[in-house]
Amino acid sequence: MSEFNPRSPKSILGLVLGWLFSLALLLGPYIVLVNLGVQPWIVMSYWLLMLTYLMAAYVIETTPDTSNLGIGGTMINNPFSFEDDDNRAALKIALFLWPGKMVWWTLGRTWRVIRGG
Repeated sequence: MSEFNPRSPKSILGLVLGWLFSLALLLGPYIVLVNLGVQPWIVMSYWLLMLTYLMAAYVIETTPDTSNLGIGGTMINNPFSFEDDDNRAALKIALFLWPGKMVWWTLGRTWRVIRGG
């Protein structure tokens, strides 16, 4: 992974796209809930659930071995191996947590830009 340079156009574009993605992920469902006129406790539950999801995305690190996902490297189960089951589960967890990791990436890069590093 290359070093982050906050003055390069690619880094600025990546940061802007990261902010757009993060805002869409966080505020999109909130706006839908408010426009539907749901009870306030549902909106509060949404923010608690989102905070829990973001904390889980920050804490949980998964690195599946993508060369051992099943028979022939595909997602087809190998009945003689248990490692492929673990790798498929780790891959699904990593894909589920990817949007939360993008939010944390955006916050981290923004902090580096603000403090001048």
